[in-house]
Amino acid sequence: MLEFRNLTWQDKDFYTQYFDASPVHYAEYSFFGLWAWRHAYPIEIALSPENLLWCKSGGPLPGFFGPVGNWEKVSDWDKALSHFQTGDVIYDVPGAIKNILEGRDNLKFTEDRDQHEYVYAVKDMIALKGKAYAHKRNRVRAFLDGYEWDYYELKPEFFDEVIDFQERWRVHREDTMNDDEAASLDDEDIAIKNALGHWNDFKFSGGILKVDGKIAAYTLAEELDPQNLDVRFEKAFAEYAGSYQAINYMFLKNQASQYQWVNREEDMGEPGLREAKLSYNPAMMLEKFQMEIL
Repeated sequence: MLEFRNLTWQDKDFYTQYFDASPVHYAEYSFFGLWAWRHAYPIEIALSPENLLWCKSGGPLPGFFGPVGNWEKVSDWDKALSHFQTGDVIYDVPGAIKNILEGRDNLKFTEDRDQHEYVYAVKDMIALKGKAYAHKRNRVRAFLDGYEWDYYELKPEFFDEVIDFQERWRVHREDTMNDDEAASLDDEDIAIKNALGHWNDFKFSGGILKVDGKIAAYTLAEELDPQNLDVRFEKAFAEYAGSYQAINYMFLKNQASQYQWVNREEDMGEPGLREAKLSYNPAMMLEKFQMEIL
C-alpha cells in the first residue's frame, strides 16, 4: 500500500522534480496549484516504487488523483496499479496515461470534461486575427479607446493595491453570490495572498490595468515550463467595457510573447465560463479522466 503524508512547503523542490519530469505539464499538478489551495483541499502525497507521485485530496472533493512523474518510463503498470484496490477511483488522470492503459480489462475510464484544461497559442491570442477573433478585437478596442488607462507589470510595489482591488471586487459581487460562491471566493482570496506572499519562490508574472489611478483589471500567471504559461488569476471590473479581454491581450503582448502556449485551466462545468473559454478558440485541450479499478 502507498504511504501518504501531508504535502508541505518543504516538499516544494522534491515535488517539482516529479512535476518537471511529467511528459505533459497540467496546471492542476504544479506545486503551487496544490499547495496554494491546501486550506480548502488538503493534499497528501505518496511516492510509489515505480517512481510516480500519487496524490490524495481531502476536503469537499476527497479521492486519489495523479500520478505525477515520467509515466512514459513506467515499465510495469500492473505493479504501479497494484497499490490500489478494486473499487478505487483515481481522478484527473492525464489523457496520455489513459492512452497507455486503455483496453485493460481491470480498468474503466470515464471522461471528465469539466476538468479538461484549455490551452491556447500565445501568438494567436496576441494577434487576434481573422473572423474568429473579431469580437475579441472589438472588445479590446472598446477598452483601449474608451478609457484613459495605464498598463503596468505586476510587481511587489503593487501588491497592496491588488489586495484592495480584490476587496472592492468582492463587494461588487456580493449581491449576486450565493453561499457556495462566496465560500469559493474566500478560498481564492487565500490562494491569491499565498501567491503574493511567495512571489519570489515561483516563476510568477503579471500585469495590471489602471483607470483613473485605480486597478480595473489584473492577471497573475505562473510559468509551468519554458513553453507553457498558466493564468492563475484574472480579475476585472466588468463595467469597464472590454476589461477582461484587454488585460488578457495586454499581459500576453507585453510579458508573455516568449511562450508558445498559455493555459487557462478548466471550466468546472460552469456554462458561462465554458462559453468564455471556448470563445478564445483553444488550440488544444489537456484531457482528464476518471480511472476506476475493477
